[in-house]
Amino acid sequence: MGRLAALVLFVLVVAVVVLALQAPASWLAHRVSLAIGESVRVIDAEGTVWNGRGVLASPDGRWKVPVAWHLKAAPLIRGEVELELVAQAGRDTPRGTLRLSRTGFTALGLVLDAPATVLESAFAGKSPAAFGGDVRLEARELAMEGAVGRGGLTLRWERARLASSDGRSVSLGTVTATLAPQDGALAGRIDNNGGEVAIDGTTRVSARSVALDARLAPRPGASESASRVLAQLGPPDANGAVHLQWLSERR
Repeated sequence: MGRLAALVLFVLVVAVVVLALQAPASWLAHRVSLAIGESVRVIDAEGTVWNGRGVLASPDGRWKVPVAWHLKAAPLIRGEVELELVAQAGRDTPRGTLRLSRTGFTALGLVLDAPATVLESAFAGKSPAAFGGDVRLEARELAMEGAVGRGGLTLRWERARLASSDGRSVSLGTVTATLAPQDGALAGRIDNNGGEVAIDGTTRVSARSVALDARLAPRPGASESASRVLAQLGPPDANGAVHLQWLSERR
């Protein structure tokens, strides 16, 4: 009887492994989409959960980033999911390792390039301006376990531009945000180099909200268009600077 029970258990284990190996990538993509939230989706998934590829995209399709992954088996025994991101042919990113657990996540050697419109998704469609340029996110090591974290990440916005609702735009040069864990969120300073407008402020990103508190001031010699764009973002002071306080809360 014991041998029969062992044989049945063996057959069940083999069956589960075979089913897992054949599970479509869309199965994992759907669950990742649920975990990420409403601002990002994983679409056009192909392959299996172990070796798959798909596209990170905003719900409205305004930006898309191809991505491929390898799912490692050993961490599943500990109740963790570990994904190795692999850049697809002709691209340099995304790459790096993501570890997801019930209480947090770890990112190692993570590099992601995306169009600047990805920043609009961070504000859940409530951004007061359109974003132009390209963004690179880098995290050599970033770990979050509940309200405790270590490491950090850097976001560089190259050829940065802000466009107002009337089609006018202003150059911001290269915008840099350096964030570190703080009370269960990522927080830090944001500034820029070059462009027609100088930026000095702070930003805070959590699972539920994205906040920005910054002063944007026209540099000497800035065009009239730059001043008009800033004026549409908020009331300018005597020097033409605008104080922005943006807050986007997610469900």
